[in-house]
Amino acid sequence: MELFLLCLPCLLLAFVFSIVLALQILFFKHKSHYSTANLPPGSAGWPIIGESLEFLSAGWKGHPQRFVLDRMNKFSTECFKTSILGEPVAVMCRAAGNKFLFSNEDKLVTGWWPDSVKKDIPGEERSEEEAKRLRRLLPQFLKPEALKSYIGTMDIVARSHFVSAWENKEEVVVFPLAKR
Repeated sequence: MELFLLCLPCLLLAFVFSIVLALQILFFKHKSHYSTANLPPGSAGWPIIGESLEFLSAGWKGHPQRFVLDRMNKFSTECFKTSILGEPVAVMCRAAGNKFLFSNEDKLVTGWWPDSVKKDIPGEERSEEEAKRLRRLLPQFLKPEALKSYIGTMDIVARSHFVSAWENKEEVVVFPLAKR
């Protein structure tokens, strides 16, 4: 019994040391994602969780754009780095960034889902070929000529909606109308 009481402080010290060592290894691994050059300014947030809590909090409060706007003001209006859902992320904020992403056709940047999302949504994975095919078709629907052809139909739908849901009403409740 006396031997156990003498070894107890040593065991407790070894346990605390191993916990501290494990946390340092996790923290170092998280920081190593950002150790390469040519990264945009930004913060990785806390180890493992990154800035996920701030991102989700802004969404729950009904202002998800607040997360991006705060970091644009703090770091850069063009591009900043962060960590969301356990993955390092670069956020491109301006039209030039969108043009770069959508015009490179998977040469420099490819789409992906974080591992944490893949685990939560099984069966949502599409083959890479199918995703590329869909990305090639999408710009054809958004060309100015295609959008011009949609205007007539959108106008008819909007007018009929105004006549059926808004005309002769003193008060319009938007939420049920938006759900349709």
